[in-house]
Amino acid sequence: MSAGVIPLLLAGIILPLCILGGFGLYAIVELGYLIPFLLLLAVSALLVALPVFWLKRQIKADSENQAHAEDGEGLVRPSDDWGAGDQKVWTELNDEITQQLATDAEWGSLREHALTLVTLTATRYRGKQQKELAFSLPELLKMTEEVSRRYRIILKQHVPFIEKISLSLIKKGLDNKEKAKAGLESANWLWNSYRVVRMANPYTAIMSEFRSKILGEVFNQVSSELQYKLKKALLQEVLSVAIDLYSGRFKGDDDELAISASHAADQQAMAAPLEPLRVCLVGQVSAGKSSLVNTLTGELVAEVNALPSTDKVTVHQCQVEGLDTLHLIDLPGLDGDTTTEALLLDQLSQADLVLWVLKANQSARDLDTQFKARLDAYYQLPENQSRKRAPIIGVLNQVDRLSPVSEWQPPYDLTSPTSRKGQTIKAAVDYNQTMLQFLSVLPVCISDSKPHYNMRELEALIDQYYAEGAQAQLNRRRLEANGDIKVSEQFKRVYQSGKSLFKLMRR
Repeated sequence: MSAGVIPLLLAGIILPLCILGGFGLYAIVELGYLIPFLLLLAVSALLVALPVFWLKRQIKADSENQAHAEDGEGLVRPSDDWGAGDQKVWTELNDEITQQLATDAEWGSLREHALTLVTLTATRYRGKQQKELAFSLPELLKMTEEVSRRYRIILKQHVPFIEKISLSLIKKGLDNKEKAKAGLESANWLWNSYRVVRMANPYTAIMSEFRSKILGEVFNQVSSELQYKLKKALLQEVLSVAIDLYSGRFKGDDDELAISASHAADQQAMAAPLEPLRVCLVGQVSAGKSSLVNTLTGELVAEVNALPSTDKVTVHQCQVEGLDTLHLIDLPGLDGDTTTEALLLDQLSQADLVLWVLKANQSARDLDTQFKARLDAYYQLPENQSRKRAPIIGVLNQVDRLSPVSEWQPPYDLTSPTSRKGQTIKAAVDYNQTMLQFLSVLPVCISDSKPHYNMRELEALIDQYYAEGAQAQLNRRRLEANGDIKVSEQFKRVYQSGKSLFKLMRR
């Protein structure tokens, strides 16, 4: 034993301390301080144990809350371009990711997890008969490129000094794993020796051990949590790209998007250098759609007096302050006719933003609710699950005609209205919101004989939902571009590849 350092340290330090402790315990008993000493030990144990117990519970609670909050989100967020069907697939398969990592969270298992996610995504979009690898080589390459690009961003954001870690360093570490293991054992031996030596000062040693234990627990937890996040983020990126792939979004890049069919139809009536946001106005007959168009454009572009309701699709152009040019699509009024509803459904499926105009002093909402239900059902169809629906803003028009009709002193505080008019307007807004479940219902007045009410707020709402409407347009254009590929375009590709091959053969 004399050849070893640790036995010598035990004999030279630990043994005298134990003997001293024995004499101290004997003195405590002889002097009658045993009970106070035991109480002091109990209090000291509680003071040490309670913070440790609280810290462990806090770490566990934070981990559970973090895991719960990240079940459907994590470091990766769903795309704004997705439709309701895509969002549903994302939510369902995020639960699958959580189960996968709970079962096997090793890095080497992520490949199998990813293939499983791709397979499950394929069945969601193309049925159980569809093979998981039924996509073209350009789509596969774009999928690989996209996952790599997105995951690179995540690593740079969440892994410190990731730019400094070269592949050669990682390879060197793997090649010298045994040497590194031996070095780690030597470091542990030196560390344990130091822990024994510092027992010469028991108070400092105990406090250092306590601090090391707590910090070690915290940093181990942080490390494992970060690894879990990175693993989940990788699988979520695979899922996100798989959704884009199987929903058809990878058949063309943004610069390959074709002009949409609806915009081509708009261009027959007017020429526009850009593809504006299509804002469709829908509502019952005489709800005031054309008057609203006139007010928004600031000029008389519809024959309101001679033609109170249009019987065809009319395109108007307006410039809202701070925004690009908009196309206001004045649609025929809801009248219960099936042909009219088919036309409206086709137009709203191509809309980027919808202004649903409601007549405030008309309580009958059967035509509105029936058509709204038909529109909701349209987006529930399997072939439309990847289509992003346009945001709908309810415009409650002619609120000046609500009782008491003689009172009109805008603006009105609808949060806690005190006047009878304000209370009536708030009740009408709540009623229509309950019936139709729009994103927002805004009361307005655009009468020629009375002060206008809430038009600035309507422009602000259009501004608020402008970005979401642009996403709906991009989604619509992607789906249109991902239809059947034109034969002429395919011949051009063959011709180009053949011409290049001919040049190589001549060399």
